[in-house]
Amino acid sequence: MGFLGQDFGSVFEPKAMREGEYQLRVLDAQLKTSSKTGGEYLSVKLEIMGEPEAKDINHVMMLPSSNDDVKRKNSRLAAIQNFLKACGLNPASASNVQEVIGCTCWAILSEEADPEYGQQNRVRKFVAGK
Repeated sequence: MGFLGQDFGSVFEPKAMREGEYQLRVLDAQLKTSSKTGGEYLSVKLEIMGEPEAKDINHVMMLPSSNDDVKRKNSRLAAIQNFLKACGLNPASASNVQEVIGCTCWAILSEEADPEYGQQNRVRKFVAGK
């Protein structure tokens, strides 16, 4: 036994998963404000279900701002709508950020190199109705 009677032989470094479709669980969701732009965004922390060695995923979805044109506003709302539908929630009746915590959904993940954090998974697209 090691330090404080603990076995450190099974400790692993969390890793990014290969690109593909995975089932995710929402661990946390918060509405935040960007320090750079002042714009509001929905920040969700996701875990890949059934992959205990996988890194958690942080995903950001910007809310529309008064400076957005019609196309940008639509794009931002569509991203949030797709996320809510993938979680089995109705975007018209969901009322607060806390409702998504614990929800499960499917998403297509990509893998990218981050200079600070190494290999990371990113949500390319949420898959609704899976």
